[in-house]
Amino acid sequence: MKKIPEQVYKKIDTLSKEIRKEFRKKGIVIPAKHESGGVRIDRYVVHKNQEGFYNVSELSGSPIVNQINLPQTAILVANGLALGRFLDKNLLDTDRQYGYAYFEETVQRKAIEKTKNVDRFCLGLAKIEISKAKKEECKRAILNSFEKLRKLA
Repeated sequence: MKKIPEQVYKKIDTLSKEIRKEFRKKGIVIPAKHESGGVRIDRYVVHKNQEGFYNVSELSGSPIVNQINLPQTAILVANGLALGRFLDKNLLDTDRQYGYAYFEETVQRKAIEKTKNVDRFCLGLAKIEISKAKKEECKRAILNSFEKLRKLA
């Protein structure tokens, strides 16, 4: 096997650093796989916990945000923090609203399975539709932000 000269490694390293700087200027921090199985974005790690939620923590393990519902929200939060921005409270509120709507939809589905009253059944269906619409609206807002980030790359 041929040995690759040290100069080639240095050129690749220099090129890699320049590309990372260009992406940072655009507002994207290049993610990498973390040894724990999560996604590393600069000094932050996004990982999924046992309950199915996503957490953003520092490399040292200190938690920043816990129990995020959508992975896209976690990536957006970690990317913003890696760029030196403040924690995006609006994004986290939208994610929490998504979680509440999802929970409400699940509760109503279980409630209408048990009911024998036609009026309660119809009311439950209406509540399910409202919760579903709220959930989809929140998810669409988060995915739009994520797509903007993805299109910059």
